[in-house]
Amino acid sequence: MAAGKRILKQNVLCRQIIFLLEGEVQVSLETSKGEHLLSTLKAPTVLGEISFFSGEPSSAHVTTLSQVKVIVIDFDVLHQQVVEGDRVTGLILLNMSEAMAKRASAMTRQLSEIYAKQQEMETQVSEVQQARTAMFGEWSFI
Repeated sequence: MAAGKRILKQNVLCRQIIFLLEGEVQVSLETSKGEHLLSTLKAPTVLGEISFFSGEPSSAHVTTLSQVKVIVIDFDVLHQQVVEGDRVTGLILLNMSEAMAKRASAMTRQLSEIYAKQQEMETQVSEVQQARTAMFGEWSFI
C-alpha cells in the first residue's frame, strides 16, 4: 500500500486483522476539536485488533506514513482455523494477545500521567484561588 492511505477508519466496523510487515503508520483520533495523533507504529505490528475481536467499530484512524506491506486476515477465516486446531493460528493469536497487552499497559501508564497532571493543575488552581481570596477578600464592599 502507498503512503497516505487510510487503512482503518474510526467508527467503521472492520472484521479483519492487519499484520504490518513493513513500513510505518500513524494512529489518530477524530474528536470534536479535530484529528489528533495518538501514536506512530512501525512494522512488525498488528492493526485493527480492537474491532476484530470486539465486533465494535474501529476506535481510531490508521493511515500509512510510508509504503507498507501488510497481510490481511478475515475474522471468519481465522475463526475457522482456530476451530480446526491450526497450530500456526494459535501462535498468531498468542502474538496478537501480547501486542494488545502491551498497548493496554502503555495506555494505562498514559492515563496515570494524565490524572497526575490533572491533580497537579487542580492543586495549582486551588492555590491561586486561595491567594486571590487572601489578597482581595478584604476589598469586598458587597
